[in-house]
Amino acid sequence: MLNNLKKLSRSFGLHPLVGFGMFAVDMMLFGGEVLTAELIWPLTVGVGAALTIPSILIQRHSFKDEWGAAIGKGLLVGVLTGIPTPLPALVPLLGGTIGTMQMIGEKEERKMIEGEVVEEPPMLEGEVREE
Repeated sequence: MLNNLKKLSRSFGLHPLVGFGMFAVDMMLFGGEVLTAELIWPLTVGVGAALTIPSILIQRHSFKDEWGAAIGKGLLVGVLTGIPTPLPALVPLLGGTIGTMQMIGEKEERKMIEGEVVEEPPMLEGEVREE
């Protein structure tokens, strides 16, 4: 069960910078669209397209995704950011939340492995241990 959860979070998780950053950008762009009666939608599409490349690189190098997964996730959040409505912004928000939980879990797992107590081998006859 836990292994399946790790696979799911690895598949759908976004690096927190990508997830929360794209959510924030989408909300800012949508605010501008509301104020201008959707006159700046070409700007929204351009910003979404431009932020696709940094999203791909962050996913690949910081989140350690394979190139295919990083490109897919980056394109997905870039396209969703470019759509001039706030509803698609939930996808990067949820992906960033899943990715954050995954990163915290990996950090805790690493701490447990590093902090593991190793028992000393039994003493042999006549051996003296200094402490």
